[in-house]
Amino acid sequence: MSDVLLRCENMAFGYAGRDPLAGEFQFELHGGEVVALMGENGCGKSTLLRTFAGMIAPVSGNIELCSSPLESWNARERARRIALVRMSGIAPERITVREFVSLGRSPYSGVFDSRSASDRSIVERAMDMTDVSAFAERPLSELSDGERSRVYLAEAVAQQVKVLLLDEPNAFLDIPRSHALFRMLRDLAENRGMGIVVSTHSIEYAERYCDRIMVVNAGTVSVAPASDARKDGLLDWTEVGV
Repeated sequence: MSDVLLRCENMAFGYAGRDPLAGEFQFELHGGEVVALMGENGCGKSTLLRTFAGMIAPVSGNIELCSSPLESWNARERARRIALVRMSGIAPERITVREFVSLGRSPYSGVFDSRSASDRSIVERAMDMTDVSAFAERPLSELSDGERSRVYLAEAVAQQVKVLLLDEPNAFLDIPRSHALFRMLRDLAENRGMGIVVSTHSIEYAERYCDRIMVVNAGTVSVAPASDARKDGLLDWTEVGV
């Protein structure tokens, strides 16, 4: 069994002063696996990812990152181990793709002018892997949504984290690039030992490329192997109204 990179014990999540979005559950994310996070819009998928990333405190329970309490890591240490990639938001003005991807090295090297040859090599490999090298000198703000989503992912790849959290990364990608994205996530997990949680609405990608499926539904969180999720009823919510 590979190392446990992220562990949740008796965790409920949501926002302080409100009822939890989901009750207590247990979860372990192992190196080398990709877990699809699914559920209806508004069920709390993004909130759960932000909780995993340490941006929101759990309502109850504990989270461990690389065998230590999540809150014990300082900001730089945490950034070397876990990253949340969100595809929404305003692109910074006048920053090029290469400059933005280079921000992934900040937890290691600090400001721009301290980038080493090794940092630059890691950035170039991250851009190659995510197929953004062809427009490396273009301003990020001028890219299409699909191109920009790949740049956001490239920055996280350059960060070389252990745990990668992605919030609907294929929302703006066409079908061929969506397949390429999920194949790349499999490669990152298998060859770099990363643990990946990816929020998606695509059952096809979840069943084809992911090891397990986690579903937030009706205030509960359920997890099953991708091959068993359908027969175990985790995907029954997708049939409502059909």
